[in-house]
Amino acid sequence: MDVLFPASRILILIFAALNFKSVSWSLVACSAVIVVLVADLPFARTGNRKLDYMFGAALGTTALQAIRFLLLVRPLEEYRHETDEVPAYQLPFIQRCFWLFRMTNSPRGVRWSFRVGLRTCASFAVLISPFGKVKTSLTPVVPCHRTRPSFIASRLRWLFSHYLLLEAATLYMRCNPVFLSKVSVTSQGYILQCLNVAAIPCQLYAALTCVHCMLAVLAVSTNFSEPQAWPKPFGQWKDAYTVRRFWGKTWHQMVKRDLTLLGPHCPKRNPWDPVCTEDSSVDKPKECEPWGRRYRRLCYAFICSAFMHVCGDVVLQFRVWDDFSSTCASGTMGVPNLIGYSAPYFLLQPVGVLVEDAVVEVGKRMGLEEGTWTRMVGYAWVWVFTSFSLVFSVDGLKDAAQAGYPAGEGIGIGVTLIEVIVDRVFGVQVAPVMSSWLSGM
Repeated sequence: MDVLFPASRILILIFAALNFKSVSWSLVACSAVIVVLVADLPFARTGNRKLDYMFGAALGTTALQAIRFLLLVRPLEEYRHETDEVPAYQLPFIQRCFWLFRMTNSPRGVRWSFRVGLRTCASFAVLISPFGKVKTSLTPVVPCHRTRPSFIASRLRWLFSHYLLLEAATLYMRCNPVFLSKVSVTSQGYILQCLNVAAIPCQLYAALTCVHCMLAVLAVSTNFSEPQAWPKPFGQWKDAYTVRRFWGKTWHQMVKRDLTLLGPHCPKRNPWDPVCTEDSSVDKPKECEPWGRRYRRLCYAFICSAFMHVCGDVVLQFRVWDDFSSTCASGTMGVPNLIGYSAPYFLLQPVGVLVEDAVVEVGKRMGLEEGTWTRMVGYAWVWVFTSFSLVFSVDGLKDAAQAGYPAGEGIGIGVTLIEVIVDRVFGVQVAPVMSSWLSGM
């Protein structure tokens, strides 16, 4: 059983609760957490290589959070929950730890001063003021689902539908010979290439949504939290008509604060400062952020994202080394290098944003206005760019899942619920039919 990962999370809470004033002590605290996480990399195991990869990414996320909470911000002084009556640093030590536990487990910042989509330089008093209107990228819980019974029912429906999506992606990968060999996902033509590169992200999307729904149902049914505290883990797909919006509005909702920890940031404001009536009642024109500042923040965010996923590569590499050494007489000789396969996809994203921003600027100067057709072109652009930029990373990940296994064993052999239902209702064996069709492509 892995104990180093929860130990690192507890250390973050303890060190942040101590609220070190000295930079030296903050560096020592952050270094201690990083050392524990690095020590956990060779031993992180879940029994499934894809889950090992996800767990490695979680280790990388925790490292970014350690840097953020122990070096870059003082959460007890700079953050506030809307129910707080006094600043958190005035609470007893144990209460500070519980306060930090709630804060670190609220990645989207619902009801917190660092809520996703809220400008860092905005006063929290504006957010909680009855007259303050703050536009954010957070998709709230719809009004008809804000009662506990309706919320639980809606999340159970989401759980069922996304579990079926998870099983459909798993069944597709198990029946497609591309995922059972080292052949590239591009070998079956562009249509199946799109399905091939989407299969693994669909698994991730569906799995995270299922876990989120189960936690939401548990928390709301036990009165631990309100339905409004559990918006959907991802944004709306209709917002993803540019690469920038795909990441900022749809995909990166759960890790947005961790990825932007390197800045550049707006000037910090105390969340306990009183709101200025004039500032909250008069809509000021939005200041245009300098071009260089925007792209520097964008590049930093994707560097952090690449770091998180490379941590998954490292955990996967240790797992493959162990499997090879236990099954092959030659030890780890001939083991493929897996570290770095994830990075190119994320490092290419700023390039895609730069290209689309240039095209949008040209369109504006030509007098084009945003509408249905421009958004349709945007959806097509995001799909094409993703289908090609993701190929290298998907090839590396699927090969890593197969490394050291006899052909076909690494993908898993469990029967899915979809197969059972179709077999009993229609009398059709889905897996052999799909395998036969995909083998001929």
